[in-house]
Amino acid sequence: MVSVPAARSERVVPLVAGLLLSAPVLFFRYPPMGDLAMHEALVSLMRHRGDAQWVPESMYELVAPQANQLFHFLAYGLSFVVRTDLACKLVVAAILVGTPVFMGRLLRSLRLSAWPSLLVTPIVCGWMFTWGLVANMLGFALLLLFLPLAERLARKPGPAMAAWGICAAVLLFLAHESSALLFAMVVTFGLFVRSRRPRALLWHVLPVLAVLVLAALQWRLSDSLLGASMRAIGNDYGDDPISRLGMVPGGLFGGLGTTRLWILGTVWITGLVASAVAKGRGVRSLPLRVALWRHRYAMFAAAFFFLFLVFPMSLGGTTLLAHRFLPAACLGLIVACAAPLLDLPRKALLAVVPVTVVAVQMKNYVQADRNYRDLQEMIARLPQNVAVAQLDLTPMRPGRAAPVHGASNRVLAERGGRMLFAMTDMPPNPIYVRREWQWNEAVLRLVNSPYAFMPSHDLTRFSYLLAFNRRADLRQLVQKALEPEAELVASKGDWELYRSTLPTVSLNSPDVLLPSPAPEMLADRVKRVHGDSVRSR
Repeated sequence: MVSVPAARSERVVPLVAGLLLSAPVLFFRYPPMGDLAMHEALVSLMRHRGDAQWVPESMYELVAPQANQLFHFLAYGLSFVVRTDLACKLVVAAILVGTPVFMGRLLRSLRLSAWPSLLVTPIVCGWMFTWGLVANMLGFALLLLFLPLAERLARKPGPAMAAWGICAAVLLFLAHESSALLFAMVVTFGLFVRSRRPRALLWHVLPVLAVLVLAALQWRLSDSLLGASMRAIGNDYGDDPISRLGMVPGGLFGGLGTTRLWILGTVWITGLVASAVAKGRGVRSLPLRVALWRHRYAMFAAAFFFLFLVFPMSLGGTTLLAHRFLPAACLGLIVACAAPLLDLPRKALLAVVPVTVVAVQMKNYVQADRNYRDLQEMIARLPQNVAVAQLDLTPMRPGRAAPVHGASNRVLAERGGRMLFAMTDMPPNPIYVRREWQWNEAVLRLVNSPYAFMPSHDLTRFSYLLAFNRRADLRQLVQKALEPEAELVASKGDWELYRSTLPTVSLNSPDVLLPSPAPEMLADRVKRVHGDSVRSR
């Protein structure tokens, strides 16, 4: 029998781990999450809808409800009390607290120790956190919350459980569509393994049907909202399964660098093995249905990992789809390896995991804090309701992700107007630039080639250019190359803000084609300026 202090620790430890993860998010200026500022911009546009001093009248439209929008509406509600940046950070912090807490609750419902819930901390702070995929993070947390419901639906199907299952499916769909589909897959497994009577099958099927109907409706709606940049991505299978094996560490724990990935990976695997060894259950011969049900989480882990290896990377412009299965595979593996009781040394090994997560990410937090504070000085120089082009001019190798600096969307969050790159043409986000006012030509030209910027043309549409560049020598060349169409307003750290010297069109002007012949690109100007500087030495 478990002692009272031990039982209390089973509830308290996941909460403490969650609070540890969330503390840096609230302490530092802004967390190191790639897309978070882009989501904050959407929340801000929702908050200021109808304010002609913030955005051009009728340029943006709200399309809701859709999948993946729950985060935005939670932050939107908080934005009436606090600033939009703090509202988004509070929702992120709540997700980081809730994830290990919900994981501990799932383990306790299965009569397992809650201590292995600490193994989920690097997952929620990993790939999803680094990229700022807040909808995925929220969907993953809610999937953990509703898995005990899927368990009860499999054990005791009935109309009341089916109704709760439908409610969970809808909420998961609003959080993130992939989480709803994972929930449907888990419920479908219970349908085939546990249900034997036709009526029980019916109660199992209803939540699954709810997910499938919502997904079909979303697919149809998204097709009409799809922007030019996402249409250009299209469908892509991506790397072969063998190559994807090399993506697993970064796909789980995020971009931390080789040394930090090794440290975190070693700690995580050590904790997982310690939990599995404590389980110590021998192999017994069981009827197939009983064996399938008893080892269901191991099967979930294998199935979801297999889907990561073979699923396309992009469909309909939505990227990194295969990665969505990795957190779910780890969830299944953690549960499959969890033991009913753990001794003190094994608990100590598991307690090291969240501490290591925070320690290896601290460098990222410090860098992001400095970066966002420098950016804030650029934002302070900008007027409200203008068009701003943001370019990441740091030279980098071609990759799957476009070189778009998400942090710069804090301009849209604090000053309104419009930006070259934003999530306002990407379904299923809640706010969209109306199709007649989309500037797709510039987006398609610059999304993967920032040096294709054409100062004499683009600076007639964008009143300001916000450039990010980690190369100081290149920043000097860019400044000279942008003359005379742009003048430097301010610079801080890796940021530079330029103001157009040309007459600019209104923000709700229609798109235009490039003139013929095409204007000179920034890349050509930089090469010429560099050549001139070399010859002058």
